[in-house]
Amino acid sequence: MTNVTTNAAMEWLFRMAQRSPLNIAPERGEELASEIFGAEKWTIALSNEPANFFAIPQDKAIYLTAAGQASLWCLAYVAFHVMDVASRSQRAIDHENQSYVDIGQYSGALHLGEYVAFSRSLFHADRPWPSNLETPTNDPKESSNEWRVNNVYLGALSWILLHEIGHVYHGDQKFVPNDIRIRQEYLADDFATKWILNSAGRGLEREFRILMIAVALTWLFLNESEIGKGTTHPAAILRFREAAAQFKAGERSVGLENASYLLKAVLDPATQPPVHETPMEAFEWISGRLEDLFPG
Repeated sequence: MTNVTTNAAMEWLFRMAQRSPLNIAPERGEELASEIFGAEKWTIALSNEPANFFAIPQDKAIYLTAAGQASLWCLAYVAFHVMDVASRSQRAIDHENQSYVDIGQYSGALHLGEYVAFSRSLFHADRPWPSNLETPTNDPKESSNEWRVNNVYLGALSWILLHEIGHVYHGDQKFVPNDIRIRQEYLADDFATKWILNSAGRGLEREFRILMIAVALTWLFLNESEIGKGTTHPAAILRFREAAAQFKAGERSVGLENASYLLKAVLDPATQPPVHETPMEAFEWISGRLEDLFPG
């Protein structure tokens, strides 16, 4: 694998991305098509602009860059493997002598740190895909690890695209005071989160959707840590608070458990956590750590 561009690597998944807002909440697909998109033509297209994902509401157009897609896919790759390792390790843990799953010992073998580093680098500029890192698999076999990684990517991407769909649906404006732009961002986040969760029920489907939103939010934290807060978007921690308040998960939520593993592994790998009795406790702890690491 030499000199593969992000555009070439993400080409197949870009085609799949066209339907990801419909697929994340299939029970609302007809509603999205008829009530949100309506009869007018909407476009999801590639862009070479610096922004990773953005909308032009008056054109009913949403744009994705190859670098933005690749950055999110690399995080999805890390997310899947962190969750996979944590799940298998949790089942094998010696609870009398070990209080938490140490993801770090597996990261080196899986090159997870290198995927995170490449993901971070793409916030600054597009660049060739490192030859030692896997690229997305086109049309992978169902239930393979490659298929699961792509599903995590498309699930997280759906929240980002629904955020942009919210901007278009609300008719948001770019050339307005920053306080109005920030308000528009909150409303677009709220649109995406509610669209995904409001009809998800209380079972495993909700847990999966919570986790996909958490992956997207982790990507926002990476973005902020690389390029700063800016003046037109809320701080990542504020966006995290708003979305997490809508999770409404139980004490033993699988979604919160895996979100906690991911957030810690990517954003706070060096801190040893205290003993947690439930996934909810673990999620509340890592949420507190994020408040310290990313003050609003």
